[in-house]
Amino acid sequence: MVVRAAWHRQALQISSMLTESFYEMRRTTPAMAKPKVVIRALNQAGVKFVVMGTHGIAGYRSEPRATQDVDVLVTKRDHQKAVTAIRKAFPKLGVLETPGVTRFTHPATGKGVIDLMKPSLPLYQLTFRNCVTVGGAYSIPNLEMALAAKFAAMVSPNRDPDKKLIDAGDFVNVVRYNRGDLDLRKLKRFGETVYPGGGQEILRLIEDIDAGRTIQL
Repeated sequence: MVVRAAWHRQALQISSMLTESFYEMRRTTPAMAKPKVVIRALNQAGVKFVVMGTHGIAGYRSEPRATQDVDVLVTKRDHQKAVTAIRKAFPKLGVLETPGVTRFTHPATGKGVIDLMKPSLPLYQLTFRNCVTVGGAYSIPNLEMALAAKFAAMVSPNRDPDKKLIDAGDFVNVVRYNRGDLDLRKLKRFGETVYPGGGQEILRLIEDIDAGRTIQL
């Protein structure tokens, strides 16, 4: 895991640079939230967290990609502490409170740039026991949990269709790049927490990927 941790740190830096380049080329307002700054603020506040989303799977992909937001899963006990820390580190961001996440938004665009996710779903409650520490600085989901989280996003009724397709692309890429390391029994167990029958469905997706078929959402 030492080699993967090193690659994940590098991938996190690359994805951040890609995002900055995107905003520079479009000559628009930057995202204002770098992952390393978010991580440092939460660590200094003593918050227990797991980096999720695109940044959380960066080290599992064949190559990093850009993303405009930073998703962090925080324990219920530390959530308010995390909110206070991010408010202090990013005082210009707006705050939107929802049942599942505290979202910090860009003051000009209103788009979310930092999501402090709440462990309201069974899958997220399992994440803290199924994560990997990267360089002693932060944690990411282990391989099976990362895929299960992507699967949950792919099938979520509240997810935008275009984002679901991006999630599906991430899912396929991570499976292909890490197929030899994948524990299918563990993945099935995690998938079952998304919805009854989700475990079998996630295994069907793996079969389609192995066979070179296009997965169906």
